[in-house]
Amino acid sequence: FNRELPPVTSRKLLVFLVSMLIAPMQVSAQTFTDVPPTYFAYSFIETFAASGITSGCTPETYCPEDPVSRAQMAVFIERGINGGSYSPPPATGTVFLDVAADSFAAAYIEQFFLDGITGGCGGGNYCPGRSVTRAEMAVFILRAMFGPDYQPPSATGELFADVAAGDFAAAFIEQFAAEGITGGCGGGNYCPTTTVKRDQMAAFLARAFLGME
Repeated sequence: FNRELPPVTSRKLLVFLVSMLIAPMQVSAQTFTDVPPTYFAYSFIETFAASGITSGCTPETYCPEDPVSRAQMAVFIERGINGGSYSPPPATGTVFLDVAADSFAAAYIEQFFLDGITGGCGGGNYCPGRSVTRAEMAVFILRAMFGPDYQPPSATGELFADVAAGDFAAAFIEQFAAEGITGGCGGGNYCPTTTVKRDQMAAFLARAFLGME
């Protein structure tokens, strides 16, 4: 492993190593009533909860089929980078026009920006309520892993049938697969414009930050 990592990644690498101590934990009981042990993402979601990255959508449920908003994604990724107990500095409300200081996840969203993982959705906005697509997820997670200036190798356009070399985030999507974080959505496709669900998000982040397979 010879990849030269950006300076910000040293912090992420430390968190990753600590997280590796958390990942092997065996949860003795089912945490969420809507995620039984037979569910495909059960181990990812349980580890996700045990590491403190999420506590579910209610105290008893995880809502695995619900879409992930851009606001929620800021929380999940910042906690993935910094640990489940991480709390960013208070929000100023001056970074994005549509994110007031008292908005849900405002502090995480502003830190997400300060870390260089996102520049918003355009026009000075962040679009916190908009659902995250699978293409956006690839960009967010790889930048969180390797630093805001990370640029993956050029896309070939040959990995997924629905991702041409010139498509938005094509290089990130192909590298996302190369890192072993995704195998696509089936049938040789990646489904770049499909909304990410909470169960998929748990799998992506557990693989990226907790080293799970």
